[in-house]
Amino acid sequence: MDYSSLIKKCSKVSDFSEPILNRIMYYAAERNKLEQRFDLLVKRHKNVFGRLGKANQDMFKTQYIIHELFKNNGLIHKYLNHAQIKALPKEEYEYLQAQATNPWRFTYWFVRSNPSPDFYEAVDIFTGEEFLLYSPGASRTLIDQNVLTFGGMISSNGDCYQTYGPLMGFGSFQADDIFFYAGELDPTIETIEELTGLIEKDLFSFLLLSVYSAIPMVQHHGHEILFVLSTIDAEDFDMDSWKEAFRVEYAEEVFKMSLIELEGFPHYACIYFDEQQEEMTISAMTDFGYDRLVAELIRMGIDAPAEPYIRLHVSMKSAIEEITGHDPELLPHEGLFSQASPGQEDSPELDAINKFLAELMPAINSKTKFDLDELISRTGADPDAAKEIYGDLMKKLNRCY
Repeated sequence: MDYSSLIKKCSKVSDFSEPILNRIMYYAAERNKLEQRFDLLVKRHKNVFGRLGKANQDMFKTQYIIHELFKNNGLIHKYLNHAQIKALPKEEYEYLQAQATNPWRFTYWFVRSNPSPDFYEAVDIFTGEEFLLYSPGASRTLIDQNVLTFGGMISSNGDCYQTYGPLMGFGSFQADDIFFYAGELDPTIETIEELTGLIEKDLFSFLLLSVYSAIPMVQHHGHEILFVLSTIDAEDFDMDSWKEAFRVEYAEEVFKMSLIELEGFPHYACIYFDEQQEEMTISAMTDFGYDRLVAELIRMGIDAPAEPYIRLHVSMKSAIEEITGHDPELLPHEGLFSQASPGQEDSPELDAINKFLAELMPAINSKTKFDLDELISRTGADPDAAKEIYGDLMKKLNRCY
């Protein structure tokens, strides 16, 4: 690959297209009231989007308007027939025609390699599509933070893709998080095509996630802390076979089987069996805990999915609660077992650490002052574990604590 020639082409395309895009953007903003629409959405979500500051908001407004123009079946198709657009110089009009036949898209990718400065071999996190990307913005982002997933708008120049507008470099969001978020916005979302359609229809909801991009993964002793879940159909079974490896509890027609060696922090590996619904929920707060649960179930002859149905980072759960105003209830049965049994040795409870994380993440993200000891005391989280999590997060964010 001749990257020296390719970078010249990318620069030429950017220089040529910038004034055209600026003109068509203002035309669209006025013609279809896109600026007012964006400002209304900002007002509706000012508690979240307001954290970005005016300069960043303006950059996302530009990206939003350009996306409405050049997305699949975007406004550009109508504008090409308008007299004012037809009167543009031939080269400019042909450029807009070319964009109409080659839609831009807002998508998510991870970087596989960096073969040349500002060039990346990228992979779409949903479709697996591999593409060559030119993005100085990605280079700047990677200098400042560790990025699991990028989000942004891309378009093809015929030889590679280029980014347009602000990029999101997520420190803890991956494909499962974005898909889960989409499902919270629209519960009918089941396929990649439906997800893509929702992004095209409601881009602003996905731009809101930029507020949470810098939050790193939550880890403890090398184990990433997140929600790892699967629910399967199950019928009654002999509980005696569980007693060797599990501590069994029962409340209101629900069994909770905690994997004895991993029932405490950070794994919280357990299985819930709802007798009435005949459903089994495999639940852990680490991948290691989930894998051990699956291994035990298979050992007992129960077919369990090796890949969890839900793998949700704590940061995304926090984002969903703030953006949508409701808590995605991942473990509806946990409340039945939130109190330690009489005579049982005190240990950190799953609900306590979840409450701690649910309040800690937004506080850190919004940079508001809070009393860590008071938060730990109020939520009932284990002090040593909670302080270690907090310290790890602060180090990743390069903040003093």
